[in-house]
Amino acid sequence: MKLPSPCETLAGCVWLPRLLAKARQWQRGELPPDYAARFCHQMGVDGQFLAHFALTRENVLLLAALADTAAAAWFLSQFNAERIQEWNRLALNLGRPGFPLAERFPVAATTIYQHVYSPGMTSVFELLEADEKQ
Repeated sequence: MKLPSPCETLAGCVWLPRLLAKARQWQRGELPPDYAARFCHQMGVDGQFLAHFALTRENVLLLAALADTAAAAWFLSQFNAERIQEWNRLALNLGRPGFPLAERFPVAATTIYQHVYSPGMTSVFELLEADEKQ
C-alpha cells in the first residue's frame, strides 16, 4: 500500500492527499487493518485534522469520492489560506512538546515505530516518513 507522504499537499494543505487516499482505500475495502483501525481516530493525525477543520469522517468519505481537483476546489471554498497555514504549522509539529500528540509520541516511537525511531526524531511526521521509506 502506497500513500502520499504526510507532507504532500493538496489545496496547499498537508495531510489532505494522504487522508483522501486512505479514505479511497477504505471505500474500496483495501485499507490495511492497522490503518483501518486508526482511520479518522481522534487520537491520531486524522483526528487532529478533522478537529482543526471541524470535519467528520463522513465529510472525508464524501470528499474522497471526488477527483482531487474537485476535492481541492471544495476544500478551498470552505477554508481560507490562513486556516490551512495554521494546520500546516500544527501538523508539522505534532508530537513535539507543546503540541498535540506530545504525550503519545514517546509511546508510539518506542512501540509501533520502534523499528525506525532514532533519538533525533521529534515529530509524528518524521516517524511516518521514516516508516514508509522502509
